[in-house]
Amino acid sequence: MSDYLVQPFLKFAKPAFRATRLINFDTGKPELKPDHQTWLSDAANAIPSTRNFGIYIFGYASKLGFQGQNTDQSDASNVTLSFDRANHAARALEQANARVTTRIDKFLAEGNKDYSAAATDDSAMWRAVEVHVFLDDPPPPPPNTTPEPSCPGGRRYRKWSISTPIGFSASPVPGAVLAGNVVVFRKDEGKPQIHVYISPGAGGGYSYSGPKLKAIWSWLQTIFGGLNLSALSWTSFTATTAFNFDDLDGATCQIASAGAGVVAGYQKAAVSVYGKVWFRDSNGKCMFATKDFCSNVDTSGKDLQVGVGGSVVGGPLIRMD
Repeated sequence: MSDYLVQPFLKFAKPAFRATRLINFDTGKPELKPDHQTWLSDAANAIPSTRNFGIYIFGYASKLGFQGQNTDQSDASNVTLSFDRANHAARALEQANARVTTRIDKFLAEGNKDYSAAATDDSAMWRAVEVHVFLDDPPPPPPNTTPEPSCPGGRRYRKWSISTPIGFSASPVPGAVLAGNVVVFRKDEGKPQIHVYISPGAGGGYSYSGPKLKAIWSWLQTIFGGLNLSALSWTSFTATTAFNFDDLDGATCQIASAGAGVVAGYQKAAVSVYGKVWFRDSNGKCMFATKDFCSNVDTSGKDLQVGVGGSVVGGPLIRMD
């Protein structure tokens, strides 16, 4: 290590892919040192492009008070300072790897919490930021860290499964397709939950036959009434941006598919979903923007179909159950 990098203080049940404690920030300042910058860039670039990951960032400040402030005011200022230090670290990670933007799962400004010293102590070890990069699923944070409030709309989840058991397609004119699909999402974190959506859409492609547009709802609802959720074929995926069921309502679902059948068929399909969602940006603040929930999830397999053809269609997810 160096005068600016030491082993992290926080302990986790799962070893990190990369972890360090960036120390010796200038007193009262949030700017990174060159050694900090180098480590953050190297860590971000080392993340395999094919792997999912999550990042925890914890900012700290020494006990040294701010001139002219009482103890409570100084402690609050130290929280702000620790936030700014963590923010600088997060921005450096994001500049090196754009995927970081939606992968910061914990961003905590701890101020001078959790160490005992005189009010004038200015330890370099606590003018610090800890960064932990975990591949796949991050472990729970240590119990002594400050709980992080959720962004508006409640908790979001990364672990999901998806099934596309029913679909149809029809071409009202050459080169244009009307389509409808039943898309089923299962939340796999915590207690599993299943919600069923219809995604009517239009796009480009071709189709041999299918129901007329006015028959879409009655046809799908009739089949849905006999849908056996326990017998579905599921594809598990990790969300690009964490989301919940409320975020899915009205989100846009795009399905690129090719299939054939009348009632029983086979569909080759890739599902992408995007929509408005609250997420924690690399600046540590909750942001609201259009983000990808998942991209090109392969849900190919046996299904119920009316029609023969191939298409790329997009439309809103409308909850059916």
